[in-house]
Amino acid sequence: MYVRSSSFRPIHQGIFWLLLANLLLLGWIGCQPVEAPFVTIGQISPFLFFFFFAITPILGRVGRGIPNSYMEIQKIV
Repeated sequence: MYVRSSSFRPIHQGIFWLLLANLLLLGWIGCQPVEAPFVTIGQISPFLFFFFFAITPILGRVGRGIPNSYMEIQKIV
């Protein structure tokens, strides 16, 4: 079963927070002068941004899924 909630997909939660950090990094890089370290970071960060959208459908298939009962939730925790 395909789950859309991140509550049951811890891998997706981690990737989401990395995406958020990457967005903040891209905003900061956009304000920096065009110099050596900033240019390289500015070239790598958009790749990571679009990689999130490419890997999201795959993460939906890899997650744990919805538990069938309360006992399964207790086994997971």
